[in-house]
Amino acid sequence: MRRYTLIIATLCVSFLVNAQSLTTRIDVLLGDALLHTADASVAVYDLTADRMLYEHRTDKLCRPASVEKVITTVAALNRLGTDYTLRTELRATGFLGVDSILHGDLYVVGGFDPEFTGADLDALIEAIPHAGIRSITGSVLADVSMADTTYWGSGWCWDDAPASFQPYYSPLLLEKGCVEISVRPTVKDSTAAVVCTPASSWYEIDNRTLCHNESAGPLRITRDWQQGSNRITITGNVTQPRTRKLSLQTSDQHFFALFTERMLRSGIGASTFGYAVCPPDARPIAYVERPISEVVHEALKESDNLNAEALLYHLAADSGKPYATASDGVVRIDSLLASIHTLYGDHTTRTSPHKIVDGSGLSSYNMINARLLLNVLRYAHSQPEIYDLLTSSLPHSGTDGTLKNRMSGKTMRGRIMAKTGSMTGVSTLAGYARATNGHTLAFVIMNQHVLKLSQARAWQDKVCIAICTY
Repeated sequence: MRRYTLIIATLCVSFLVNAQSLTTRIDVLLGDALLHTADASVAVYDLTADRMLYEHRTDKLCRPASVEKVITTVAALNRLGTDYTLRTELRATGFLGVDSILHGDLYVVGGFDPEFTGADLDALIEAIPHAGIRSITGSVLADVSMADTTYWGSGWCWDDAPASFQPYYSPLLLEKGCVEISVRPTVKDSTAAVVCTPASSWYEIDNRTLCHNESAGPLRITRDWQQGSNRITITGNVTQPRTRKLSLQTSDQHFFALFTERMLRSGIGASTFGYAVCPPDARPIAYVERPISEVVHEALKESDNLNAEALLYHLAADSGKPYATASDGVVRIDSLLASIHTLYGDHTTRTSPHKIVDGSGLSSYNMINARLLLNVLRYAHSQPEIYDLLTSSLPHSGTDGTLKNRMSGKTMRGRIMAKTGSMTGVSTLAGYARATNGHTLAFVIMNQHVLKLSQARAWQDKVCIAICTY
């Protein structure tokens, strides 16, 4: 009996030493020079043992940056389900005559699919003659009633307008609302060869380049976004192939312009085009369907802002309101956060203090604390279908996504499954870790007031190593 007592006592001491070691190691890291000017919030929870391992300033409100995509994803999967699909449809009214003329209207109904491609567009157009329609006496109409006309999130930076990471969103999206401009040098002092994908009349190209001529200055590819124009100007010296993506204003008009151009080129006759809400009794012609898993994968693995905003708007559309708003989606997120707070938090308050205004974390208005974010991760872990999709979509250390080049050593590769977040002054990391004792941990690291993001990321990696090897 004394032997068993000794073994139990030894195990208890070992457990306490390991726990203390983790606390000590992170406490030492909190003395890093980075934190002389920057702030840090850290929370670590052992999901296997169901106990908190470490907390530091977990109630401090922080800007989450792209880590907010985890919250949006969990809310969307919780509300909509892991088998939910996003659908862009063709529907028709009237009747089809024996002469293959549609005596009615043709609608393209936006489903806010951020992964919709040019090939998907062609598939919809090809479905029109397959349905027996060669000409349309009525109108070809775009239905964007799923969402309001606001094309940016609240608190987004206006001077990021032409950047591909901040596209103009809408229910009708094509190639993420962007155009890819490829520039290739030709003979000296001639203009460069320019190829744009997708090609469309919705934008124009002003090519002022010179090849192999230093006096032309550095290569610049810009859009006249301050004037709300889709005029793309290319200037400077071209010595090697270069490619850049720019957002276009606005996404639905870009989609519809290309849809009508390709439809007419394919020989389908129509003369009137516009925007309208599709009647509920319009019959389906064709659709392109996207599983939510594809949208989630890109939102998390590649930190795609448009995909996260699409998830938010599908949450909003679930309310059944026409012209749903981002605020309608935020209400769904707030409801989940309140439930999670009740499940894991202080029962004396309805919810933990926070503010969410968009789905991607691009807004500087967002605020949340590490404790509530940690509890979102705990909740996701308790839901097997959500957890499986979440962890397969999160970047894995040293392997893929935005963690491909971080913690790539043999001992850490693949041990961290987490979402990164970066914006001016902010670097965050939150997700799951596999510890050396076989336990699964949830963790949140939020750095604020950071001048060099590379320093914050290096510090976060040290914390992750301490977490995994405690």
